[in-house]
Amino acid sequence: MFTKKEKNIILIVAAVLLLGAIGLLVRIVLKKQRPVRSRDVSMEESFLREDEQCSEGKLPSEPVNVNTAGLMELEALPYLGIEKAKDILEYRDKNGPFLNLDDLTKISGIGKKTLDKLKPLITL
Repeated sequence: MFTKKEKNIILIVAAVLLLGAIGLLVRIVLKKQRPVRSRDVSMEESFLREDEQCSEGKLPSEPVNVNTAGLMELEALPYLGIEKAKDILEYRDKNGPFLNLDDLTKISGIGKKTLDKLKPLITL
């Protein structure tokens, strides 16, 4: 039905596809943590992430990374609400990760005084 040359081509194409699939699987399994983008997290999904929720008045046990934190982690920080947390995620989507903590003052509603209060609770 197929010539020897055609069989070899089919085997090569199959091998390339298989290697690509294995490479993709390895990348997915070994993928490093990446920043969460607001378009990746729906509101319903964020409320289901109970492991990230902090009870009111309870401070996080370790500093929150503002470049990788999800909506609920950011919202749980004192002095931030849902809107500022969304604004932080949107800023990251448009501008990439924060290069230093002072970049947070570019978010509407976060000034120098608020940032000074947040600094012990956040990291990059």
